[in-house]
Amino acid sequence: MDLLLPPISASLGAMGSLAHKLDALLDTEHKDEMGKLGTRLLELSKARDPPVTARIWMKDVRELSYDMENFVDTEEDWIHNMSPFMGRVKEANARYERYRLESIPSHTDVFPIIHHRGRETGLVVGLHDKGGPVDRLCQLLTDGDEQLKVLSIVGVGGIGKTTLAKQLWREHKLRDYFHCRAFVRTAKKPDMRRILRSILAQVRPHQPPDASEVDDLIHDLTEHLQDKRYIIIIDDIWATSVWDVATCAFPEGNHGSRIITTTEIEDVALACCSYQSKYIFKMEPLSVSQSKELFTNAVFGSGKEKSPQLDEVSDEIIRICDGLPQAIISISSVLVSHREANAVENWEHVQNNLPTSTTSDEILNFCYNSLPSCVQTCLLYLGIYPENYIILKEDIMKQWVAECFIRAPTEKEKMEVAGSYFDMLVNMGMIQHIDVDYSNTVLYYAVNHMVHDLITSKSIEDNFITVIDYSQRQLRLSNKVSRLSLQFGGASFATTPASTGLSQIRSLTFIGLMSCFPSVVEFKLLRFLNLHIWSDQPSTYFDLRVICEFGLLRYLQVTCSDTVYLPDQMQGLKHLETLEINARVIVIPSDVVHLQSLLHLRLGGGTELPDVTGIPRNVTVPSVANLLDESSSPPKSVMTIELLPPICRIPEWIGQLNNLCILKVVVGELLRDDIHILGGLPALTVLTLHVQRRTTELIGFTPGAFNALEYFEFRCGVLRLMFEEGAMPNLQRIKLGFNSHRGEQYGRLLVGIEHLSNVQEISGIIG
Repeated sequence: MDLLLPPISASLGAMGSLAHKLDALLDTEHKDEMGKLGTRLLELSKARDPPVTARIWMKDVRELSYDMENFVDTEEDWIHNMSPFMGRVKEANARYERYRLESIPSHTDVFPIIHHRGRETGLVVGLHDKGGPVDRLCQLLTDGDEQLKVLSIVGVGGIGKTTLAKQLWREHKLRDYFHCRAFVRTAKKPDMRRILRSILAQVRPHQPPDASEVDDLIHDLTEHLQDKRYIIIIDDIWATSVWDVATCAFPEGNHGSRIITTTEIEDVALACCSYQSKYIFKMEPLSVSQSKELFTNAVFGSGKEKSPQLDEVSDEIIRICDGLPQAIISISSVLVSHREANAVENWEHVQNNLPTSTTSDEILNFCYNSLPSCVQTCLLYLGIYPENYIILKEDIMKQWVAECFIRAPTEKEKMEVAGSYFDMLVNMGMIQHIDVDYSNTVLYYAVNHMVHDLITSKSIEDNFITVIDYSQRQLRLSNKVSRLSLQFGGASFATTPASTGLSQIRSLTFIGLMSCFPSVVEFKLLRFLNLHIWSDQPSTYFDLRVICEFGLLRYLQVTCSDTVYLPDQMQGLKHLETLEINARVIVIPSDVVHLQSLLHLRLGGGTELPDVTGIPRNVTVPSVANLLDESSSPPKSVMTIELLPPICRIPEWIGQLNNLCILKVVVGELLRDDIHILGGLPALTVLTLHVQRRTTELIGFTPGAFNALEYFEFRCGVLRLMFEEGAMPNLQRIKLGFNSHRGEQYGRLLVGIEHLSNVQEISGIIG
């Protein structure tokens, strides 16, 4: 068994983890049996379309591996009680031989990705041509007609509807023309509550939505948009019922407002446009010349030409793609992953393995099969989220690491590997960026319906993730469940099906209302808990004190619209790596900084802590004393600290955290010495400081300090900063917030900003 395999994978279960845990402890006979079993599972996982007998055998072996790891992780004397499991191992090996599964050939025709080489992002061909789609639609959107107008973009999957919608979203003349705007994506099983909340949050950014019912959200949207010229983009509508609800929130008025929808279904497009076909924009496939331009740019870069000997092969690949941009970009990403992207034999290999005429789905399947097994696992994991659900890159990276899908020597390297996997999937079009700010920085990502369908299909094959949504009322689970995703959305009466297999759950994701959250008391094997919860009852709180019983827990993230009740202490969670609470917290556990495996700590805003603004520096607030006590330093491996509830000052022990990459804190007061504490952190790349009291002394940044810092955000009532020459040599972005009137008596607000020679962007919020 290859000891370099990731601990956990979709195809091998926990065999990679067991190889490390058992290798030095089992006797030779048992070690040989385990090695044989792991090797056989690995070989069968490479087969294309294995027969049913092989699929059942692989599923059974994966379940056995999970059972064994659960036993090893929970039983102190496990080494002397492995006999029942070794009996199952021998029986599985015997079945393999009895069924003659060794005769199933491994699939070697696939064109495997060797390494990831980033390509240009935002590749677009034809959309911005004079008189092209962007020009034509911009004219329709700004034609001076004061009546509300709905335009619908229609076309097959992968033809570029979302890309066109995003290009319109980024048009400066449209951004300036409308008072407010929103971009949302729907799904085949839409959550109207989430869609409407997202629209309201975007058009009314300074007042987050507090309504939870669809009718209330419609009312709030209608009131806010009543006297405004707005533009709303609703991407990927699958049913007229979605439009029927959404349109109730958009007042017609006489302000020149516009709505853009995208869909694959012409009847839906007609319904959105009130059956006025003149407002339907039908997407056409790329021409041959446009396809060649996109393909060449994607493989070699803009303005570069390919070798003439590749013309014949590339023409055939382009013909197969049939003018679909998604197909062209996906196949090009497979080619550029090889060190010799222009080798004729590589191109011919791709051509020979593609169907002679294909669809976007078939090309996506080809690209999936080209991914390394470890990246396939990471992609399949995204099935824990609904189609088109908003995801953040940093969150997904932490989740992959916590689920043990990544093998690397150090925690920092694991995050780097996870980041490279994520970028690979973005470049292949498997993950799409859906929001970009004015500096072209990607903010949010999602998985579209075609990729999500592929993920769902593959996950079912491997029994990797079990997904239950609000429509599955009578479902009974026949397989053992290791990863469960409850996607209940805004449904009020969704329930978790009864099943004896749920006690084996290692990973639970819940998206829904608080009243629908199941009891997790029996889930003693949980390693991963990811909760997105909305309160549906007044004056409630979400009780999470039960987590103390989950001794194997590695990851806990809670996003909740109400208050979260954590236990007073968390000392039993010795494996916990990530603790992120995006909600108000009643009390911070007193030993939170003693968690020996902690890597990422985030406590959201609204946590009920005493006001520190009037407390002298030498007085410690009891409820945050644990964060300031010199004896309470977190483990030196901590990489992220985000404390949005305020603390009095920067604790000195932060200066000892040599692995700290991200620090975001709200402090009562900031002095020169505090900056010296932070300046020597060798790995710090992101620093956000929100200071509650006005800073009366000049805060200086000296040469040699903050050498790794790339992003700096500073907010304070009075801005008094000085940057000496050579300070922050790698800083790329700086964001400042201050009151321009309050600091006049102190002299210059900002000294030496010209010394930040590598800064590419400066932004500010000035009161």
